[in-house]
Amino acid sequence: MSFDYSRLPREYPRQFLPSKIDLTDLTRLKDLFRNLQNRSFHSATDLEKWLKDESELASALAEEQSIRYARMTCQTDDPTREKDYLFYIENIEPEAKIGFSQLDRKYLGTPARKGLPHEKYFVLDRKRENNVALFREANVELEKEETKLAQSFQKTTGAMTVLYDGQERTMQQMGRFLEEPDRNIREKTWLLSESRRQRDRDTLNQVYDQLIALRQRIAENAGFDNYRDYIFRKKERFDYTAEDCFSYHEAVEKYIVPLMHELDLERSRGLNVEPLRPWDLAVDPKGRPALRPFKTSSELIQRCVKVFDKVNPEFAAELRRMTSLDLLDLDSRKGKAPGGYNMELSEIRLPFVFMNAVGRDGDVWTLLHESGHAFHVFAMRDKGFPYQYRSENVPLEIAEVASPLSIDRQAARMDRNNRRLPTLDLHQPESHSGRSTRPMGQAQEKIWRSRKLERIRGIPPIPMATTTTPLRSTLLLH
Repeated sequence: MSFDYSRLPREYPRQFLPSKIDLTDLTRLKDLFRNLQNRSFHSATDLEKWLKDESELASALAEEQSIRYARMTCQTDDPTREKDYLFYIENIEPEAKIGFSQLDRKYLGTPARKGLPHEKYFVLDRKRENNVALFREANVELEKEETKLAQSFQKTTGAMTVLYDGQERTMQQMGRFLEEPDRNIREKTWLLSESRRQRDRDTLNQVYDQLIALRQRIAENAGFDNYRDYIFRKKERFDYTAEDCFSYHEAVEKYIVPLMHELDLERSRGLNVEPLRPWDLAVDPKGRPALRPFKTSSELIQRCVKVFDKVNPEFAAELRRMTSLDLLDLDSRKGKAPGGYNMELSEIRLPFVFMNAVGRDGDVWTLLHESGHAFHVFAMRDKGFPYQYRSENVPLEIAEVASPLSIDRQAARMDRNNRRLPTLDLHQPESHSGRSTRPMGQAQEKIWRSRKLERIRGIPPIPMATTTTPLRSTLLLH
């Protein structure tokens, strides 16, 4: 992991918890929950003080888990990090879930709640009512096993490497070659990578099968016929239903699938290949050389800071601060979990960004995306929101607003100058003009085509996949 946790600033002093306490000591942890459970309220003011103390405990526990998760995903082949993370999952998180469920019931049952301002607390009321309706103590053990299965997926995929051109490379590093104009290189490297994935096909499919069975049991324990209906409630999707999603699916089938076929034909003609194969999907659709906007993660950060300076200097300052605190772990390496995420360290209220950069154009867009989440954390840190309104408690439908906005601000210039993208020296590091243009790569092409679709069809597009895998969808893990 990049950052030294002991060096991170503590700008929000504790009011309820001791300044130094081992939250993995179950005796101390139970004492803290008992303190909150036994406290009485004589007014709404007393209740608000209790809510602040509860939020402080929740933030500290979430941060403890986040640190262990970040360390584990940054190096899944480190047995010490794995052991530390699983210790929390197996011993501390179950106790915390039971403790917070009891506090949910205490909150909902207190008459003092009637004195709280509705406009400030109605979302919290709805959240806690939902928590109580869904909580089953029998599911605590099942959810522990669910988390351990997801961790095993990360460990298995993080270990995937191949030997190519004399070097051991991760799956993400192999993805660079799928952007090469030489089709023989693309085919060779795609087949090599897929053959490596196939070696773990049975292992990963077994993880998926176990997850499906486990999640069905969780749903049934909570009184649902299936996991889909359960997770809709669990994710607090109060404003739309599964039926609304089915309507969207129909719109995708009617409008977007035909357009995707058109785009595939256009790609096939542009590359002069027939038929189109999986190794033809990440290369520039006109066969142009791949964009290589940076060589090191330091260059990636510096150039994204340069972009954000043009958009909002405050964003640039926040990314610089993250850099100075080593709150960015960007490079792909053996043993690192796949994918990317932004995670709030909820007690110190700072973001941590994790990704697997390998020098591709798409890595730029990934950092811009995750930076949007990070800026969301910075924007909320001084608002005084309780933990239940921050961190992983923010619904995905809202959490994902900040990240596309971050990208869209950068892409806003894309339609200018005959669809050529001003890059602020981002894509042409050899240039010293400070502002250059380069024909769009695939990531920019997607956004341009998305806008084209919006104008033509009047409906939002779905994301376009750039890679393929024979394994079942990783959406099952989320």
